[in-house]
Amino acid sequence: MPSTRSPTLPSPETRPSPGTPVMAGQGAVLRRTRPGQVQTTHQPGLQNNSALPASAISASTVASSSYASPLMSPENSALTTSSSVQPSPDSFRARDVEIFPPPPPFHLGDPLLSRKPSLSSIGVGVLNGGSGIMPPDAMSTGSAGRGLMRRFSNKFARARRQSSAAPNSRDVSVGPGILRRRSDSTNAVPTDTVVLTDSDEEIHDEISEIAISTDTTAQEQSCTSSAPSIVGQCPSNDIHGGPVLPRALVIGTILTKVSKKKKYKRMLFTLESDAGKISWHKGRTSKCIYIDDIKDVRIGSDTRQYRIDYGVPDADEDRFFTICYALPDTSRPKQMHLIADDEETFTQWITTLDSISKHRELHMASLMAFNETAVRNFWSGEMAKQFGTTPYSAEAEKIDFSGVERVCRNLHIHIAQKDLRAKFAAADITKTNRLDYAEFQAFIREMKRRKDVEAIYHLITSDPGKGITWPEFREFLCNSQGEDVDANPGLWEARFIRYAQRTKTKDTSLPRPAVHSVTMTEEGLATYLVSKENDHLIRDQSEPVLDRPVNEYFISSSHNTYLIGRQVADVSSVEGYIMTLLRGCRSVEVDCWDGSDGQPVVKHGRALTNAISFREVINTVNKYAFVASRFPLWVSLEVHCNANQQEIMTEIMKEVFGSRLVTESLDPSADKLPSPSDLKERILIKVKGTHPSHQPRNGGETTGRRRGNSLTSPFSKPIIADNGNIPPQYLASSPLLGPSQQPRRAIGRRVNTITEGEVHGAISSSTSDCESEEEANSKRKTSKIVKSLGDLGVYCTGVKFRGFESAECKNTNHILSFMEGTFRKHSKAPGSKKLLTRHNMRYMMRVYPQYSRLTSDNFNPLMYWRKGVQMAALNWQTFDLGMQLNQAMFAGGADQSGYVLKPESMRTIRILPDGLPDEAHGKSEHQNMTFKIDIISAQRLMRPASLPSHRALDPYVEMEFFHANDKRDKHDSTAGVPIHTDTPVKVRTCIVKENGFDPEFNYSADHQVTTKHPELVFVKFSVKLSSDGETIGNRNTTLATYTVKLSNLKNGYRTLPLWDSNGDQFLFSTLFCRISVQPATRVYLENLNMSDSSVGKLKHISKNVFSRSTPISKTSFEKTSFDSGYGEIPS
Repeated sequence: MPSTRSPTLPSPETRPSPGTPVMAGQGAVLRRTRPGQVQTTHQPGLQNNSALPASAISASTVASSSYASPLMSPENSALTTSSSVQPSPDSFRARDVEIFPPPPPFHLGDPLLSRKPSLSSIGVGVLNGGSGIMPPDAMSTGSAGRGLMRRFSNKFARARRQSSAAPNSRDVSVGPGILRRRSDSTNAVPTDTVVLTDSDEEIHDEISEIAISTDTTAQEQSCTSSAPSIVGQCPSNDIHGGPVLPRALVIGTILTKVSKKKKYKRMLFTLESDAGKISWHKGRTSKCIYIDDIKDVRIGSDTRQYRIDYGVPDADEDRFFTICYALPDTSRPKQMHLIADDEETFTQWITTLDSISKHRELHMASLMAFNETAVRNFWSGEMAKQFGTTPYSAEAEKIDFSGVERVCRNLHIHIAQKDLRAKFAAADITKTNRLDYAEFQAFIREMKRRKDVEAIYHLITSDPGKGITWPEFREFLCNSQGEDVDANPGLWEARFIRYAQRTKTKDTSLPRPAVHSVTMTEEGLATYLVSKENDHLIRDQSEPVLDRPVNEYFISSSHNTYLIGRQVADVSSVEGYIMTLLRGCRSVEVDCWDGSDGQPVVKHGRALTNAISFREVINTVNKYAFVASRFPLWVSLEVHCNANQQEIMTEIMKEVFGSRLVTESLDPSADKLPSPSDLKERILIKVKGTHPSHQPRNGGETTGRRRGNSLTSPFSKPIIADNGNIPPQYLASSPLLGPSQQPRRAIGRRVNTITEGEVHGAISSSTSDCESEEEANSKRKTSKIVKSLGDLGVYCTGVKFRGFESAECKNTNHILSFMEGTFRKHSKAPGSKKLLTRHNMRYMMRVYPQYSRLTSDNFNPLMYWRKGVQMAALNWQTFDLGMQLNQAMFAGGADQSGYVLKPESMRTIRILPDGLPDEAHGKSEHQNMTFKIDIISAQRLMRPASLPSHRALDPYVEMEFFHANDKRDKHDSTAGVPIHTDTPVKVRTCIVKENGFDPEFNYSADHQVTTKHPELVFVKFSVKLSSDGETIGNRNTTLATYTVKLSNLKNGYRTLPLWDSNGDQFLFSTLFCRISVQPATRVYLENLNMSDSSVGKLKHISKNVFSRSTPISKTSFEKTSFDSGYGEIPS
């Protein structure tokens, strides 16, 4: 294998040239362009040489720390969609790394979500591999020896790779449809903000307004092409059309591909800029990765686990990089591992992939916003394709209707042909059936016009011809949008002026006009309504203060974080930790087992999953712990290691976490837990208490903790001596236990709770401190915790459950951990409801999925939140309804911290000095929520690749409500019954035929929900496609979805983002709604819940006995599909 150069400071011959990215050392990242750092001159003689980078770089990394969305906005962008300031590999200036230290790392992980993982889709990059170095002579330069089955597989793979939605192939697409997640979560603007812009002028205004320091001045440049430029092959005035591509990548470079079979293959990799893909086999079209599918490019320490898995020597670290990508309409992530021959080639690939990916995303957003410069560039590109090398004049530049259809397909514009032809005819003033550029601009203006906004415009202004004045716009903001204009009138006046000037030619030498001297056009209003200033979520402008004890918060939590697919026979990877932490998760799980080399490993024990290094997991957790949130991170340990490797685990965590790790109480005299603000940027360990055999011989214990590991639980061992009301032989087969029915069997023996039973189950699950024998039989025993490790559980010591009144459940720092089935049994035990509620007011509790959820589907977290459970741990790799609710729970305002303050009734016991009101006696207090959500329209819906080419888009929207007191999950018999005054929990709009571009639904209705906790009401929007243009049903294809917490929604006209089945946001697909939420009102209802939970069981039994002919369908939380949901409650 080629040798690597020493990563020392480059010599003058190899030092980066001006315009070349400077790569920092270990732990740093590629320097990003500042707003003014743009290439303004062409220097063809300079080469892309740089010092070697050594940390993660994403192909979708932001160009500055303020960048949060690829869609332009007046205040959050430093890059325009024009060609004058596109990010480029040559847009960096050479500088001394020591004089100018690198900025904080843009760590780029991305959610790896899967709904229906399969063995055939396991990514090559994360399969387990043994150690050992592959000798150079093991490299293969060809594909000889390929078996017959593999040839068949490749043949069918090529057939599947082609999208039926595309006219011929994906190579004609001008850009992506998915917004890749950003790693810099400290942005001022959230990543789900929808911002569209039709002008470049605002960017330069904003740069001057916020006084961004620049190294060079961003000049307005005209250009003739938006395609990436190739060094040495383009005129200087074309460089600004896109990233400058090194000629070597276009011609092709030799890279070593490391496969899952540990075979090193030296192959020619080529960057096909026009097609937007990387290919490595000219004769096989399936051997390619489309740039729009790339999620991350990982380098440096982020690739260490991969190198360990495949035996890649440390000497190759500086030239090793991993491309993480995902195929369209698939949920499974893939990885490709490559080794460059030299540092220059390595740098060229990672910088170019980063730049071109961002450029395509920005360019696509500009086109979909019909940005004037982008449209001009696109027209020039189309003309160049049409005429080729034949000389032509400007008068000859025309496009016919078939060309317009092709353009619309390439821009993901799906509209009925008759409507498209009508717009074409209206623009064809010369009646030649061909449009010149002026007529094409008229066609674009017609496409750009939004009829839904036109109606709002006429409601606001008294003189449509003149436009909206500032007093009219102010009234609209206050009365319709609910904005507090008086809190900062200057800010709102500046915004009005900006959008009022949007379509006007401005003289930058003149001072800003007075607010009363300008008016806003309909186009300016439309731009404002989709901008970040009209965000649909309530946001905190400053970092929230979370000063209540940590047990008073819901905490965003993950289960078996290391898994990226199924629970059995699947892949463990550090990608799971990167994905969850970058999305704001505040509690991750680590299952620790003895490693064969004496070092602990992380895996799902005896479940046919690979093992990964415990040290690499801890390194990854430490690296990404506080990227998305500065508030405390909990590391939940399940320990199966022997004493020696537990000691090693302890030392690793202390070494890596350093001062972040909480090793002692902040206030030993405190009788309550500290607050999240007290623990900011600290890491807490959740671990079982020290086993008695590892305690000091004098019986001394750590201050403030008493551990009950040696005590048995009367609740977890359902024997007749426990005085239970239900015969024990039926408990294990209760229909309320979990997502799948368990076989009936009698349970009559006790299990040693210290060793958790020496059982014969094959699959390890998260260790429950409160497990029953049924659960113990599903796994092997966990290990006895040594003192050094147990002492790390300062604020989170796991104890055995012996009842809520036991001594162990009175210690401030204890936590109870239940599997979902066990939790349901304990919460339904006679008299346990109040004890459970009071316990969770002061102490911690965690609930995790049943071991039988092999496909990594999720439970309904609402069932546990409404009972005060702080940590409802979910499988983050599955974007089903449970995960969608969790995402909505921790979005908007202070909720983005990963901590949500519980409702007051879950935190305190309210005392009424005057007693209950007369109408409240014998009744239960609830809150009546009244709200109105008008679904007006959708914009630019994406066509599924699986949809036949002859099928049109016939969309409709389904809206569904979830709250803490609905009665739709058969496992939760204590949730209450539907209130007769409540409106249906699921409603649908009409179907709009053959229009995926701008369908108008105009749905309007009032809704009412009665619940104990108005803070826990969620709304799910699902855009679906009718199968025949007439039928509305549950089996129709779900195109996109968005779930949001009602209390986080702003009133007024708002643009909502949409997400695909993998949890990725669409780049330009949105919903336009009008929202009006009224304050909750108190009501008293008859208490219909029976004190004895057996009523729910009897009801279930009667349903089975008397309705045997009607099969019971699975509830929504037993389904793993992206669009799973409840059915309507019958009236």
